[in-house]
Amino acid sequence: MECNTPGVIRDEELLAFAAGEKVRPAVEAHLARCQRCSTWVAEFRGLERSLIQKLYRWDCPPNHILGEYQMGLLTGDVEKAVQLHLKKCVLCAAEVATFIEFMANDPMLVERVAVQPSSQNNHVGIKQQAKRTLEELRERSATQARRIVATFVPPQPRLAIQRNKVIDAAVWPRRYTVEDFSISMQLERGTERADALQLIGLVTRKGASLETLEGIPVSLASQNSPVYTQVVDDLGNFIFSSISPATYSLELQLPDTTIVIEQLPVDLQD
Repeated sequence: MECNTPGVIRDEELLAFAAGEKVRPAVEAHLARCQRCSTWVAEFRGLERSLIQKLYRWDCPPNHILGEYQMGLLTGDVEKAVQLHLKKCVLCAAEVATFIEFMANDPMLVERVAVQPSSQNNHVGIKQQAKRTLEELRERSATQARRIVATFVPPQPRLAIQRNKVIDAAVWPRRYTVEDFSISMQLERGTERADALQLIGLVTRKGASLETLEGIPVSLASQNSPVYTQVVDDLGNFIFSSISPATYSLELQLPDTTIVIEQLPVDLQD
């Protein structure tokens, strides 16, 4: 496939448009009628989105290192490096705070820590630090952003007959709305583990282009799991891969607003 007007638009301008930069009106007009160049831009954005997903939080400590830190198992330079990182990374600080709350509510874990006097003081200090971090995050959220809860929009009734019983077959996809936002989600079987699931979402806002939603952080949390994080791409999509069945709380962190979806049942009926 060839460009319908070769030489009119420079490659640098196509790259700039694909990156979301401001370009000449002639570039947008050309892309509207040239299938070759518009396909190239779409492929470039897909590649960039794939790289972002792989590199997102690339410099954050792995989950097991954060877990060992909050249990007081790290020492020396590794412990200092994690402490320094937690002062700068809100996502990891929130994850450690979630670990601490989970352990505090698990009698077996609390008893296991209590019988280790050598690490007890360190654990108490970490717990106090995580508690302060969690309180700071909550205060920051309360002062800088309002929280609004999205409402589930029931689908049109679709009934299925099975063994002479009428059952509701419309469980997924699900759609939620709040103010001028709409969040649609689909749940699929994962490919990495037999019991894993994949949650695919689409965020739209009335009167706004999809590009304006790019980069919005999305978090997925449950009582017994670590916090999963993703970002909305330039097409309004977000994907959580390889998550376990559970009831989650999903949050979209806008600059001045946090959209919350409570009691999200991530499970597929067999």
